[in-house]
Amino acid sequence: MGDLEHWQYDTFVVRWRDRSLGADAFVTFSLQPDGSIAEVRMRPVSPATDFSFDFQDLLLRPVAKDAPVR
Repeated sequence: MGDLEHWQYDTFVVRWRDRSLGADAFVTFSLQPDGSIAEVRMRPVSPATDFSFDFQDLLLRPVAKDAPVR
């Protein structure tokens, strides 16, 4: 679990509540023309972040409201 802080423009920083992770990340939102979220990408704030977190490999997209839960 973490808290988002606005960084600049469409980018935030997630600061994990478990500070022992040492893995804060930038979270960037891409928006649709209507202002809804199209996708979210993440990348580590620090180059010293353990590469196994794989933030840069995530591409998060909203799920349709009527989509079945898996």
